[in-house]
Amino acid sequence: MEGVHINTSQNVTIDFNLATIGNRIAARFLDWIFILIYLVIFFIIIYVLTSNDFNFEHEMLNMVLYVIMILPVVFYSLWAPYFMQGQTFGKKILKIKIVKADGAEATFGTYFIRWLLNVVDSIFYSSVGLITMASTKKRQRVADLVAHTVVITTRQQINFDQTILYNLEENYQPIFSQVLQLSDKDVQIIRTSLDFAKKNRDYELIKKLRNKIESVINEYKSEMSDVDYVDTVIKDYQYFSQQ
Repeated sequence: MEGVHINTSQNVTIDFNLATIGNRIAARFLDWIFILIYLVIFFIIIYVLTSNDFNFEHEMLNMVLYVIMILPVVFYSLWAPYFMQGQTFGKKILKIKIVKADGAEATFGTYFIRWLLNVVDSIFYSSVGLITMASTKKRQRVADLVAHTVVITTRQQINFDQTILYNLEENYQPIFSQVLQLSDKDVQIIRTSLDFAKKNRDYELIKKLRNKIESVINEYKSEMSDVDYVDTVIKDYQYFSQQ
């Protein structure tokens, strides 16, 4: 599976696997199914509400209801990824998501550009989008190229060394009791950032990591150095998550 390297705001490079073209097609197909189900349900509601004798007021009501019904469909590929952190319902099921290629946070403008250019990618029964994905290194459609986005899989291939963060002693005693306020992803990023900072002697980055962790778990140990603090948080998280 091909990957892409994304630099975080802390200048840490994280590897992600690109979503396959097949998964992207399947996600789009699932989105169409969700849209179809939505339309069928809405049509039934409209039929029930307007099933009385026809008159002008009912015609106007029909028009209003149809507009209300169609707007979420027209703007689906805009509002869904914006409110679902880069995913539509189909993408969420298949565990793929849209991210910025440069590691920056995707904004409403990013998704708006992709939404506008969906028209281009959909020309000739989506042939333009498929050809572009197949011919670009990062499997980007026209919309991706212009918006500077890629679609990755969230099913990360994790090496054994990554899953075992530290070899804890049998009688290991944790210090921080609230470390489970962090997520697996948080701890992986913390570990990656810490390793990077140690290698480059970037003590400012380690201090920022500590401050961020303290703001989440609300546990402070002023007697501990920044390196020891972050190291211990990672060990304690591993200890508690394995219980």
